[in-house]
Amino acid sequence: MIALGLLLAIPELHAQEADKSVRHHVAQARQFVKNKWYDDAATEIEAALAAPEGGESFDAHWIGAQVYYEQVQVDRALVLADRAALLAPNAEAREQVVSFAAFLHATFGYVGLSGPQPGMTSRLQLEVTSVVFDADLKRLITKLAVSVREPTALPTRLSLPEGEYRINGAVVTVRPDATTPLVLEPRQVGARGMASLQRTRLEVAAGTSVLFGARVANLDTGGAFELALNQPVGPVLLGAVGTFDLRAYDAGGTDTATDLHAWSGGLRVGKELALGGPLTLRPSLGVRYGLVPGIGFTCDEADGALACVPVGEGTGDVEIYALGRAVTPFVELSLEYRAAGRAKAVGAGVKATVEEHVGTVASPGEAVLYDAPDAAPLPYDAAPATWTATGLRLLANISFAF
Repeated sequence: MIALGLLLAIPELHAQEADKSVRHHVAQARQFVKNKWYDDAATEIEAALAAPEGGESFDAHWIGAQVYYEQVQVDRALVLADRAALLAPNAEAREQVVSFAAFLHATFGYVGLSGPQPGMTSRLQLEVTSVVFDADLKRLITKLAVSVREPTALPTRLSLPEGEYRINGAVVTVRPDATTPLVLEPRQVGARGMASLQRTRLEVAAGTSVLFGARVANLDTGGAFELALNQPVGPVLLGAVGTFDLRAYDAGGTDTATDLHAWSGGLRVGKELALGGPLTLRPSLGVRYGLVPGIGFTCDEADGALACVPVGEGTGDVEIYALGRAVTPFVELSLEYRAAGRAKAVGAGVKATVEEHVGTVASPGEAVLYDAPDAAPLPYDAAPATWTATGLRLLANISFAF
């Protein structure tokens, strides 16, 4: 009799354990939703539904429908919502679920997206071109646009609110509760497709710069400003760059001077690499030509002219600080966060530049003595007239696509 009782109790114990497992996964899902960890919440919901009693759990289906809405997987959300309506414990709960399902049917449609050949993978640039007034729908569109910037296997099915969109440059209209097929052309997929979507960008940056080297040891760390215009050319970005440095330099020991001629201009070429979501990394190579004030010389005066050598390499009656001219090859690394969608692609990030200045000063030339700025310029000869320095620039950057 004891054995028979145990055998009869086993199914009930299994049912209790299964119900406990469902409740545990649902509770975990609820916590993850509070934390907005929707991927983890979806994992818990699927675990709950896979349990023996999960198919009869209203909570698992109802919470799951809301989780998949947040993940912009509306077709999955509708399946769970329809089942939750059948399992609702009371009329109020059923009305809430039915209303939610009706909203999904009336608001969302689908794009059946495929490539020119089966089995292709591509990053996708999703842009809404119609007006969306609902802030929550805008948020979901942005979330989906960020997620599909990762390599996405084709074909795929995208859930989108009613409206007009561009996907990798292809135009598509989404109708409520309907699927619109869209086949991308070869030029619209892969690296070629993403390169074709790059747009002209204006970049404004500010930060600090410093020069290292014996000939520029008297130059202080200063402010740095940069204006650049980037134009996509095939798979790369070609940029015109202008810089201005606000830097003081030590002149004559304890004296400090500031010269506003520290500007440069040049070109750079870079390749943009998607790191994930809205983050991009752009390594670039470039060259600039510009001016570097404060190159010091010690001079002896004879017959109204100055014979000069670099400061520290000789003695003389006076010191002059000449305006240097430099060709500056550089390497730049830029990390940028840019909102999904190319029509309103405002980005923000940081960049670091390492540069090598290969410079000269005019020789023969004319210089004004620092301690006699109102005197007539004196002719001078400098030897050697060449100089080099290594520079580092650290900037915060804002970009505007148009």
